[in-house]
Amino acid sequence: MKFTSGKRLLSAINSYIEECRERSDPKKPIFANVAGFCRYAGIPVSQFLGLKRKFPSDFEVAGAYFEDAALNSGATASLVSLYLKQYGFWGDQSDESSVECEHDIFSDGV
Repeated sequence: MKFTSGKRLLSAINSYIEECRERSDPKKPIFANVAGFCRYAGIPVSQFLGLKRKFPSDFEVAGAYFEDAALNSGATASLVSLYLKQYGFWGDQSDESSVECEHDIFSDGV
């Protein structure tokens, strides 16, 4: 699937989530997720994540779709939290993965 607009992305995600709901069993619900969507759309996860730069506001809405699906899936809160943080939909949204501290600990007598 090729996404030429954010609206097409959201439409495809909505179709995927609806398909998951239709196939879901009450005893074992299907957890609509990013990896499953990528499989459905035939794209790598890295390509999906790259759409954040191409369609930033629609990507945020996509996050809300996945968040809603996850929260209503019956999965545990810890699983949902871990999953949403994994893809940057919850938690620190900064691109920096390291922290710099300019304090000299040796000046404290260490």
